[in-house]
Amino acid sequence: MRQLQSYRFPFASFPAVRILTVFAAGISAAHFFEPELSSLFPLFAGFVVLWIISEFPFRRKYPLAASRMAIVCYHLLIFSSGMALLVLGEYSQNRFIEKTSPIHLYAWESIKISGETESAGTSSSGRSVYIVNVDETEFPEGGIWKQSYKLRLYGNRQEDIQTGQKIAAHIRLYEFPERRNPHEFDYGGWLHQQQIASHGELDSLLSTENKFRFGWQTVRTAIYKNTEKVFSREHASLVKALVLGDKEELTPETKQHFSRAGLSHIMAVSGLHVGFIVAPFWLLIPYLWHSKKGKWLGLLLLTLILTGYAGLTGFSASVSRASLMAWLLTYGRLFHKVRNSVNLTAIAAILLLLMNPRQFFDVGFQLSFSAVFIILLVMPEAQRLIPAKYRFGKAGGLLTIIIVSVVVQAGLFPLLIYYFGEFSIIGPVANALVVPLLSVTVPAALVYSLGGTFELPVVDAAVIPIQFSLDWIQTTAEFLGSLEASYITLNHQPVSLFFIWTVAITGIAALRLPNIRWKILAVLLLAMNLYWVELSIRKGFHQNMEITFLDVGQGDAAHIKTPNGRHILVDAGRWSPMGNSGDQVLIPYLKSERVKKIDALILSHPHADHIGGVASLIKNVQIDHIYQSSYEYDSELYKQYMQLAKSKQIPVSEPVEGEMISADPAVKIFVLGPESGGAIPSNPNNHSLVFKIVYGNTSLLFSGDAEKEQEAKIAQKYGDFLRSEIYKVGHHASNTSSTERFIDNIQPDITVASLAYRNYFGHPGIETVERLNKYGNRQNYTSLTGAIRYHTNGSGFEKLDW
Repeated sequence: MRQLQSYRFPFASFPAVRILTVFAAGISAAHFFEPELSSLFPLFAGFVVLWIISEFPFRRKYPLAASRMAIVCYHLLIFSSGMALLVLGEYSQNRFIEKTSPIHLYAWESIKISGETESAGTSSSGRSVYIVNVDETEFPEGGIWKQSYKLRLYGNRQEDIQTGQKIAAHIRLYEFPERRNPHEFDYGGWLHQQQIASHGELDSLLSTENKFRFGWQTVRTAIYKNTEKVFSREHASLVKALVLGDKEELTPETKQHFSRAGLSHIMAVSGLHVGFIVAPFWLLIPYLWHSKKGKWLGLLLLTLILTGYAGLTGFSASVSRASLMAWLLTYGRLFHKVRNSVNLTAIAAILLLLMNPRQFFDVGFQLSFSAVFIILLVMPEAQRLIPAKYRFGKAGGLLTIIIVSVVVQAGLFPLLIYYFGEFSIIGPVANALVVPLLSVTVPAALVYSLGGTFELPVVDAAVIPIQFSLDWIQTTAEFLGSLEASYITLNHQPVSLFFIWTVAITGIAALRLPNIRWKILAVLLLAMNLYWVELSIRKGFHQNMEITFLDVGQGDAAHIKTPNGRHILVDAGRWSPMGNSGDQVLIPYLKSERVKKIDALILSHPHADHIGGVASLIKNVQIDHIYQSSYEYDSELYKQYMQLAKSKQIPVSEPVEGEMISADPAVKIFVLGPESGGAIPSNPNNHSLVFKIVYGNTSLLFSGDAEKEQEAKIAQKYGDFLRSEIYKVGHHASNTSSTERFIDNIQPDITVASLAYRNYFGHPGIETVERLNKYGNRQNYTSLTGAIRYHTNGSGFEKLDW
């Protein structure tokens, strides 16, 4: 009988995919294990020696073993190359940071700079933003620094600074930004990735000198100006986002609406846009096939189109990937070469990672390439769902748009949840309503932007339909994105979900390969089992209690995640005419932590630096219960949140010493102050809600802004019961609090003080710092480090590096 052979996957047909997988694994290994550069060179050299031995002397005697050894060495060389490239990049970045660090010593001081403007733009708030290549810096004491560096400069749209101009200016340097809280965007890290050393505000422009130099940014700036001439300001900002991928002028609300409507991809210029730009050229290909010169002329023309558009969009990862793929596909079609879209996508990824391996950890890079691979692997099977009689007609085109949207949204589900915590379910409908218009709107808007200098009536008339189209796109995004049913919010999913996701996509792509379907099904079942195992393990780990002392400046706010997944918020930060901690810190933080409900909001006393964000919290977050001091404070802020709590029917309790706050059965919260009965002191600080949280063998003490009078009463009454591992330092480490007797009873191993680096009160007090220092060196100040996070399983506290 004829022996049946089992199916073997044709790995040889996908060499680029194999190389990309190994290369990306090397980049990941270098990222997580952070090897020294000096250790990588001997490793790489060893692999080269082994490869040479296997390819030459060893192959003559043992050809099969030598071949296998050569393959292993070949992959190890690719793996180590990925590691080396990332480490070299990090080394170069660290050298850049080290060389330019002296500029940070002059934060909040005025200096004089001279240099050349690399770019000029506008932020979403309407301020001018310039990138200046500084070549000379003059410091206040008169010293001149010749170090070259990039500076991000903010103006007020009154200056006429153009790209390519040589400028001299007085500027006020800002402090280099650091992440102060877990949810915040790492703006400082982003500046360093752009090779920008510092940022500041323009005080006065001393001189400008036109110095024309051709570059992509010059052309891009000219197109920006043309766009603003042709379109209104609202339309121009949307055109810049849709055509050039520049979303800086869009408001955060607009970006959120597009994201929740599943339309954020149309503002991340990618393969969709490149397809619209290149589509007319593809119609010419049949006329170029018959001539060798025609083929090369067509390829040259395509190269100019793709390079030009990629340059206009800043050579973003998505456009570079799409342009590379379009070029390779067109080359294959013109010269009748073998074309494999999956392999070509992998080649594009390899080329981009060779130029900048750090891109691998960029969310845009990951989403872009994941979306393409998903479309290439899943769409051939998904399109079979369209009946044959409709597949190639207009109805088939609309159904294909909807199916592509469903496939991409579903395929990107783990990444979207991991990075954003939100998943659009209205996306297919929104894409069906918007994408067909883009095929005309994007090329037309680009043409009008390029030719905006021609002030002719016919141009003005031709722009009107495009503006209607832009209005439709924005209205659709705002309407669908504002519906609560348009998206869902989920917590971080287990890592094994990515494994299920990969196997499922591979399984769909292999539906018509019966010999390997059952193998993929077996792997899928294994992946699902791993998912449930990880969920069980996570559930066991969930018995931890986590405390985050947020950095709200000169105020207090702490979030406690209990062992049973409940949420306690202690104080709500500060209020000022410029804003409040609720809008600026707490609500964004709670959203990033996927917190939909606060089970207990504990307010120590009614001063504005402790209740500043309460009104915003009541308006935006579900609150089950408010616990507060019984001090009725005569302030509009206090009255406002009390009225809001009443209108929302939120229970408000005023616990006193001897009572307990019930938030989680696993956690005990003992109220130690204020006193029950008796006269209420004139100072709200001495009527603070003081409490001790106990979980297992661990405990923490919060004393609000209690000063020495209240501390003395509590110390006398409770004595050693105050003993706690963590002490939330009272009154922002003022000398009026944390008295000797009080601290001696607490005996804290860890202290945390919440305050601003610059404040009018002289906090922290030197005497308090010295008293705290007697009990160990684990002192924490939000003014120095930003937010501080600890967790415990009930037997000790461990600091978390968020």
